[in-house]
Amino acid sequence: MRTINVSREFYSHLVNRDARQGDGQHTAQEFREKFLAELDSREWWENSGEKISIDLEGVETLGPSWANEAFAYFAKYDVSPEKFFEKVLFKNISKVKTAIIITELKAGYNG
Repeated sequence: MRTINVSREFYSHLVNRDARQGDGQHTAQEFREKFLAELDSREWWENSGEKISIDLEGVETLGPSWANEAFAYFAKYDVSPEKFFEKVLFKNISKVKTAIIITELKAGYNG
């Protein structure tokens, strides 16, 4: 199972949805395309036994719009929050960050 250490491999302040938000850097769209591209298929969610691990150690900020763009994007494959957390395993995640991700998964993709 591949592990992504977000703060080391990407950034520690996760707030920009895309290039139009904030300073337009370190965006959720960029993260999703760079690190989660293989998840962007119905086959991966429905038939693949694969999982991915995301380590949030050192991540200081996780904004709702970032979580929506990075994770709720996959709702288009009818991925429930429960299914999402079965296939995407988080390490070093706080209760607040977990709540943000769950809220965004339940809300659906707002891109």
